[in-house]
Amino acid sequence: MKKLILASTLALMSASSFAADDHSGFRVGGGFGTDIGKYQLRDDALGGKIEADPSVVLEAGYDFNGIFAINVKGSATGLKSYENKKDKGAGLGTAYDLAVEAEAGYTFVTPGDASIKPYIALGAVGFDKDTSASMLDGDKGSVRARGAAGVRMTLDNGVYFDGRIQATDVTAKGDKFNGKDDLLTQGMVTVGYKF
Repeated sequence: MKKLILASTLALMSASSFAADDHSGFRVGGGFGTDIGKYQLRDDALGGKIEADPSVVLEAGYDFNGIFAINVKGSATGLKSYENKKDKGAGLGTAYDLAVEAEAGYTFVTPGDASIKPYIALGAVGFDKDTSASMLDGDKGSVRARGAAGVRMTLDNGVYFDGRIQATDVTAKGDKFNGKDDLLTQGMVTVGYKF
């Protein structure tokens, strides 16, 4: 029993020392992304390729501590159809999505009071009705999964830089998931401010 009390006391003391470095706070930012998969999303009905590039993203998030956070992201991605790699492509419109993600990582503080947090995030993505009709074969109101891995660096003045690779499931309605063909894989870079 004495060992249990001693272990509990040590755990509480170490937990309070971690809490002294307050990493909680609200953050907002924006940035850009590009398709880094096969540079094509899928084949269209006429044998051409559909590309998803570039993307513009706005994000907001809240860091509960140096480990857990929640993110809300909205993005717009341009879609083009190509017959071959030499043509300039025909615009197919813009895909809009809204995502909510849970994030877990660990924050390291540098001697200059900047913090670096490698993290993973998992969440759900909803698409607008036009995107659902064209990319997801009419699966309106569908919610898809998204996973991401990234690193966020926050300077001591509150400015942050975030780089991530994310993969979003875009499996058409009724089709079986195939990771090679049904993931929209993007690289994203955002800049923002943490309050």
